[in-house]
Amino acid sequence: MPVYEYICDGCGKAFSLFMSYADYDAAVVNCPACGAANVRRKIRPIRVAVGEKARLQQLSEEAAGNDSSQMLGKVMRTIQQQSGRELPPDTNEALTRLEKGESPESINKDYD
Repeated sequence: MPVYEYICDGCGKAFSLFMSYADYDAAVVNCPACGAANVRRKIRPIRVAVGEKARLQQLSEEAAGNDSSQMLGKVMRTIQQQSGRELPPDTNEALTRLEKGESPESINKDYD
């Protein structure tokens, strides 16, 4: 059964309900905290799964024409996060410095 999320406009409490698709159309939803019927459905953004090739293409398009260290850091961090792998401490530090806008040249000087 799907989970439907709501927010009460009366008390601000968020809550979830399990119900079938058939029950959803006829359901009268009240806030379990205050009993108010003035609730609205919370719609979460959907995620679309894309393959590795498509993800890399998206990242390269985003970075194209942008010569900033921050963009390089952002693209590299995104790749790292999507891979699910931890970076060695030195590499993570260098990436954090890129994200803050430090130039690759100045970062390299510290590691030579």
